Parts: sequence; structure tokens; C-alpha cells
Amino acid sequence: MEKSTRNHSICEKKPYIAIILSIIIPSILAGIGGSLGDAISENAGYIAICIFAIISMLIFWRWFSPEFKGFVKSEAPARDICILMILLGILLIFTLIEPLFFQHSFYFSPSLNMIIMGIAAGFGEETMFRILSLAIVMRYVRKERRFASIIILALIFGISHAGNLTQGADFVMTASQIFHSTFMAFLLTALYLGTGSAIFPIFAHGLYDFICFATDPSISSDGILTQQYSNGRLLYEFIVIVIIGIIALYLISKNKFLKTNEIWEKKWSKE
Repeated sequence: MEKSTRNHSICEKKPYIAIILSIIIPSILAGIGGSLGDAISENAGYIAICIFAIISMLIFWRWFSPEFKGFVKSEAPARDICILMILLGILLIFTLIEPLFFQHSFYFSPSLNMIIMGIAAGFGEETMFRILSLAIVMRYVRKERRFASIIILALIFGISHAGNLTQGADFVMTASQIFHSTFMAFLLTALYLGTGSAIFPIFAHGLYDFICFATDPSISSDGILTQQYSNGRLLYEFIVIVIIGIIALYLISKNKFLKTNEIWEKKWSKE
């Protein structure tokens, strides 16, 4: 016997409220998980964030089942996935070769803590700001308004980094991070919407953050930028991320989101 379809009146009548809730609820759950884990150790806190992020995805999947087909399976052809992953590869390369342009020594000092922090950022931030909210956008927001919704969600993700100021982050670097994170969100959004799978943005986010933690000695042990970069380095990072972000946004929005909409019609199939 097939499972009956649940009524989702808030999503259907007030989709933007549903989007806000899809950000707030996993954020609260991740916060609870992180607090519980922190009582044991810092790394336990990060691991708990991952666990509660997965719980949030499972709740979403069950709540919208059987219409929603889940967060794991990709609905995109391998060629399209490779193109998007190449963009990520280019960003990582330009991040790694940055010392060549600014004549400072290459630095690479990874640690288990950095790996766990990167994984937590991938699961936690993607669940809070993209994976649930964008799924609702692609089902309940009218097609002609989806592009604006994507831009707004990217801005929300960028602005969320302003909270780093309360943890001792440099003001200029926080402003830079807001800008950088907004365009980074376009790439992560493309990896999600362009594939239909949460695996790609989670992996990309976690790997990128780990690379940043391990190659930048100015980042504190808890991932906060406390020292200001040179103007040249700031400009370099701005140019790279803006180009990557715009290309990524173009790839999912070209032809009025034709391929992207097709992918998400499969993800939300009622058959």
C-alpha cells in the first residue's frame, strides 16, 4: 500500500515562510547538537553538528515523502556534474597557488581538528542555508521567481558570517568574508541544483573550508579571520570568486533554468 500524500499548506500558500522555517529549524537543531557535543569536547561539538544536520535532512525527507525523492541521488548527466566540479577545482587551484602571486611562503599545516571543522561546515552550513531551503524553492516557488530566491538565499548566507565579529574577527576581513561567501554560495547552489544531490555541495564546502584552514596561518584555531589581508590579496580573492560564482550561476540559470527545473521535477515527482 502506497503512502498517502501529506498536505503542505504552508509551503503551498506561504512558500517564503516555509523557506525561512527551513533555515531556522535546522539551525536550531544544529545549535542544540553543537552545544551537547561541546560539553564533551570541541571536536565532539562539530561531529554533533553533522549528526543533527543529517537528522534535519531525514526529517525533511520523511515529511515530504513520497513526493520528495531524497537528497542523495543525482539526476544530472556525468558531463554536467564534471563541468560544475571543474569550477570547484579551479577555485581550489587558485586558492593553493595564491602565495606565488604575493611572494609569501607556502603554508600547509593540516590537523584532525581542521578536517572535522571542514566536515561540520559542509554538513551544518549547507543544511542550514541551502539543502532544505532550495529544495522548497524548486518545488513551491513560481519558476519566474526562483532566480531572485536563489540570490536572496546567497545573500543571507553571506550576511550570516557577520556573526564572526562577536568571536573576534577583523572588521575588514568580516566584510570581505560576507562578500566572498555570497559568491561562494552561487557555486554551492549550482552544485546542488545542477545535480539534485546534496553530496556535491557538502563535499565542496567541507573541502574548501579545510583547504582554507590548513593553508592560511592567519585563521584562528576556531576558523576566524583575525588578521587583515593586503589589498592586493583581497582583490585577487574577489576577482577569483566573482568569476567562479557568476559562471556557476549562469550554468544553472541558462535557458530559463530549463535543465535545472527538469532535474527538480524528477526530485519532486509524485509518480
